[in-house]
Amino acid sequence: MPLDELQALALMRARDQARAVLGVVRDAMVEIEQPALLAICALLADGHLLIEDVPGVGKTTLARVVARAIGGHDARIQCTGDLSAEDVVGRLIPSDGFRDETFERGPIFANAVVFDEFNRATQRVQSALLAAMEERVVTAGKQRHALPRPFFAVGTMNPHDNSGTFELGFAQRDRFAIRTGLGYASARGEVDLIDRFSAFDVTAEIDPIIAPGDLVKLQRAVELVRASASVKAYLVDLVRATRDHPDVLVGASPRSILTTFRCCQALTMLRNDPEVTHAHVRELFAPCIEHRLRVRDGASPSAVIVDMLERVPVPAAEEPPLANAA
Repeated sequence: MPLDELQALALMRARDQARAVLGVVRDAMVEIEQPALLAICALLADGHLLIEDVPGVGKTTLARVVARAIGGHDARIQCTGDLSAEDVVGRLIPSDGFRDETFERGPIFANAVVFDEFNRATQRVQSALLAAMEERVVTAGKQRHALPRPFFAVGTMNPHDNSGTFELGFAQRDRFAIRTGLGYASARGEVDLIDRFSAFDVTAEIDPIIAPGDLVKLQRAVELVRASASVKAYLVDLVRATRDHPDVLVGASPRSILTTFRCCQALTMLRNDPEVTHAHVRELFAPCIEHRLRVRDGASPSAVIVDMLERVPVPAAEEPPLANAA
């Protein structure tokens, strides 16, 4: 169904604001065009972001830059083995006879939260955090407390250091809409890094581009981006194919279909394309799905993704309806 005039105007304004946020994030760091694009897609899709890479490449900096760009309140939580759920979620302060029982909010009550080295938190704490990410509420005693909107969580992990870490289960990874890494900059980029950032904190220079309430409107505008039945069917076929692959023990979930589609809508808006295409689905299939797969020992999730994209046929372009069709 075509957009009406007001919807088209809302989508155009949302596109301009979203691209402004993306520009600030890209300019704040060195050679992060693709990771920045994926981070903003997750943000606009009202999802969460997982960044896995070696130490020192800017994982936490990217997360904090995104947090600052969207305004509101941001928080950084350093995950360690002795971190408790109360340290993050908050705690009940019992009545002292003069005051009623009260709830002291933890740092998770922010618009953007960075969970640094997520896999160093115990599995009990991980479960509490991921439940909050999914439901956007926390429970203390018998009371449920809503988290602020928008609520954007970024988890960072070092996949090459298992000392003192707790495995992040695949059901838990499923809560993250997109996974990305940063990689090392080129030699020229690392020289630029010295010139630009050796003397100050890059995140201190970031001014908010939009207010939290405006971000919520952007996330709603993403839903207006259209997609044909063919594109939706193609995404479903790709995800369902992961469940039948001989190297996959647990394939992608129905949740992954919904979040991947929303991320494709966000990418379409950022690119100023008229509607979601098969190419958008193919571009985001790996960052949205790879981290959700549980594969056999010796198998590679990335190889499974490549195989799916090669084996599942791309539907032929749909013919536009005839002008005089009944």
